[in-house]
Amino acid sequence: MSAILIRGGHVVTMDPDLGDLPDADVLVRGGRIVDVAPNLAAGGAHVVEAGGRIVLPGLVDGHRHAWQSLLHGLATDWSFPTYMRLVRGGYGGCFDVEDAYLANLLGGLESIFAGITTIVDHSHLQTSADISTALVRGLWDSGVGGYFAYALQNAPDWLRDAPAAPEALRELLTRAPDPEHGERFHSVRKTLTDLDRAGSHRLRLGVALPETAPYLPLDMIRPLLERVRSLEPALVTGHWNALVHGDQYVSTLKQLVGEGLFRGVTVLSHCNQLNEDDLDVMARARIGLVTTPGTEGGMGFGPFLARRIVGRGGAAALGVDTTCYAQADILGEARALLAAERRDAAVMTGGIPQEVQPARTVLELATSVGARAVGLQDEVGSLTPGKRANVAVVLPDPVRARPGADPVATLVHYTGPGDVETVLVDGEIRKYAGRLVGIDTADLARRSAESLDAIRRRFAALPAELVDAAWRGIF
Repeated sequence: MSAILIRGGHVVTMDPDLGDLPDADVLVRGGRIVDVAPNLAAGGAHVVEAGGRIVLPGLVDGHRHAWQSLLHGLATDWSFPTYMRLVRGGYGGCFDVEDAYLANLLGGLESIFAGITTIVDHSHLQTSADISTALVRGLWDSGVGGYFAYALQNAPDWLRDAPAAPEALRELLTRAPDPEHGERFHSVRKTLTDLDRAGSHRLRLGVALPETAPYLPLDMIRPLLERVRSLEPALVTGHWNALVHGDQYVSTLKQLVGEGLFRGVTVLSHCNQLNEDDLDVMARARIGLVTTPGTEGGMGFGPFLARRIVGRGGAAALGVDTTCYAQADILGEARALLAAERRDAAVMTGGIPQEVQPARTVLELATSVGARAVGLQDEVGSLTPGKRANVAVVLPDPVRARPGADPVATLVHYTGPGDVETVLVDGEIRKYAGRLVGIDTADLARRSAESLDAIRRRFAALPAELVDAAWRGIF
């Protein structure tokens, strides 16, 4: 990789020792950040002019279902039960191999376009071995970094061997992960190793738990977690919550942590129903938490717990969750969380607060603290020399925003994906002058439209009553 000098920007390093540098350069070489300071010598490096721009670490998305990128806008007016029934029980089984590849390619590319360089892809479209391979290939080819988290999640395959009765579909969706998931996981690991010939570990292999995991009795969740650990994933993630019925609160988290069944890098998403004791358990065990304000708020979940666990000394990240509900925009998620928490502060004080939570606190969740939540704090999340050169350069819109007064406020309150001008992932320029590098977007749009049309036709042919009946009574 050739050296790159990002010159003359307002550098928001998110490194407490370096701070913010109003007119500074970032020197990149060999995929790593070499130096951050004013007036660095270019020394033959490729120069990216950043005058009038904000330079920040590549953003972290701690929870995404990247395969849903082909379904943009599908679920924007749906409730959570409708989403589960139609997307998880229906559309998800209508993808062929090319659809799966394109979906994850799009998921990675839309991340990069928005300045997101690290994602945790909770990939629960595991309908066949070929689909699994296509998913990891698509995410790798996009150029994004982070984790491909293979979900030990049974899913209907409407193209081949789908259940023929509601009871069979319900049993498939709720039983323990089928044995073949282990073999598929190892196959995905081999595929990823073959793709990463240079051994960069730009994309690492994790495991996502089945959605039933938090609600299983201890004698069922224990062997599942042992099975997960036997796969030696780089990360374990999952949707997590407690069962709450009136005054009754049922949670297995404390017991599982006490028995050492959550070891290694673990990040749990949503967690809206967890009580204060369980948040203490997560913080002490260094289990990260991901809040996805867009989907959690839009689908009626709450409260948002990211800041609560950070206040206990733990770590949290923000996530987009599903782009069939909202666009990939972590700064938008940060803005939504900040607004919600300022509102909650007003409710708690019973009046207008004298002070409000600063914007930097949510930018930390999207960068340095988010990186800690997903176990990559030594690699990404700040513009610290020695870390991976994951960098975003933002050109504020001259009408909507000006960077001079407060660049952090500009990023959180006035910046969208279209304002991200340049993006580096591991020192490779993946977006430049507002355009994805090396991507024929017209051809990609054509192929995506064809895939989506095919998926919709297959979905329209599904036995709707069977799908509805399988989920009846669950929510």
